[in-house]
Amino acid sequence: MLTGAQLATAISAVLAAAVVLGWILHWLWVRLSNAAISDTARITEMINRLHEADRAREAAEDAKELAENLLASREAEMENRLAAMQARMDGAVEGREADLSAELREAKADSEASMAGLRNARARIMDLEAEIEDLRREMP
Repeated sequence: MLTGAQLATAISAVLAAAVVLGWILHWLWVRLSNAAISDTARITEMINRLHEADRAREAAEDAKELAENLLASREAEMENRLAAMQARMDGAVEGREADLSAELREAKADSEASMAGLRNARARIMDLEAEIEDLRREMP
């Protein structure tokens, strides 16, 4: 049977061997996986991605400018339509006001004529009542 010191030495040796084996396997993995991609290839890929991002940014700026121009023209069109509608509404309101003013003048004229006729009728009634009263007094 193994003593405590021998067991500790054996475990230490196994752990050290595992660490060394892990380091060697990691080193092999890095070499094999990066063997296909060299530094120049990575730099070229990064440059291509930067150029692509720059083109995308320029396209986005162009699209933004186009959208802003389209929005400005649409806004101008809407303002023109609003001004035309406002002018039509103002014309309609003025026409309606003129019609109502004419109707009001006619109604006032009719009212004044009616009042004059009513005054004449009342005066005539008072005259007739006075004549009737005179006739009653004359009759025995």
